[in-house]
Amino acid sequence: MKAKQRTLLILLVLVVLAGATLALLTRSNQKAEQAASEAEAGTIPLSSFAVDSLTEIQYTYQGEAVSLLYNGETWTLADDPDYHLDQTKCNTMAAALADLKAKRQLDAQTGEDYGMEVPLVTVTVTAGGETNTFTFGDTNTITGDIYVQKEGDSAVYTAASSKVSCFEYGKEELFGAFNPAGITSSSLETIDYTYFGGGESFSVQLKAVSVAADADSSASEAADSAADSETYTTAWRLADETETALNEEAVNGILSALSGYVSGQITGAEPADYGFDAPLVTVTASDGETTYQVTYASGTDGCYMMTEGDSSIYKVDLTVPEAFHYTAEQLKAAS
Repeated sequence: MKAKQRTLLILLVLVVLAGATLALLTRSNQKAEQAASEAEAGTIPLSSFAVDSLTEIQYTYQGEAVSLLYNGETWTLADDPDYHLDQTKCNTMAAALADLKAKRQLDAQTGEDYGMEVPLVTVTVTAGGETNTFTFGDTNTITGDIYVQKEGDSAVYTAASSKVSCFEYGKEELFGAFNPAGITSSSLETIDYTYFGGGESFSVQLKAVSVAADADSSASEAADSAADSETYTTAWRLADETETALNEEAVNGILSALSGYVSGQITGAEPADYGFDAPLVTVTASDGETTYQVTYASGTDGCYMMTEGDSSIYKVDLTVPEAFHYTAEQLKAAS
């Protein structure tokens, strides 16, 4: 009996020791992982501030200077406040500067400029009333880290390359894609468009109507279904021929063109310089509450779009205006 008790006691001690060892190993691994993470990000503070205290970021990349203003919620271009910025990219820049740490501090070697003479990016950030400037130079070919220098500090540091890659955008790359007209295709009730391309001109009026969900089925199938269900769906028809089905692919292309995102923005330009003196397509669409006026044009280097009440010119793909290259008869014939 005593032998069994001793055996159980020994086993209990071994279990406790094993648990303690496992806990120590786990804690040790966690500390090692934390240390590795800190080493990867860097531990030498170069810049630290709350993002909501930030007011401006100015940077130069490939000779192009960009100045971003922040009001605590939204980013705008200082010299072009109407330009639609990608807010996520701007927030990433702010986050990189708000917690900028270096991995190593180097003693600058004579004759070595580490890329500071012709830097990759120069960034000036203003936060909490304090302004700091950072110059990012060459990349260390062995570690992949980038050399950085803080204005007023003669030392050269190395930092994670991710701290500078978020600034490798010009104004055009900072554009945030969106739908300038604010059109939601599922809400539209009418679409009237006129196509002027290729020396031809024609107009089409479309209307959203409610039809039985099986409207394209045979008469007998429809009769059988009607007895069991009164399911309806929205379908697009010619305004003066609401009983005639249209090609869904063609209609969906028109809806996608109207509700899709533009790929670029040009502000302060003369519309005629981009082909709007001889438009390719004009569209009037309505959702019952709001009427949208959209115009597409073809310029020397692409296709463009303008919407009523907005002086900006937006870049679109060639397939967007071509989505309206259907006469009424062609829409029916393709069904």
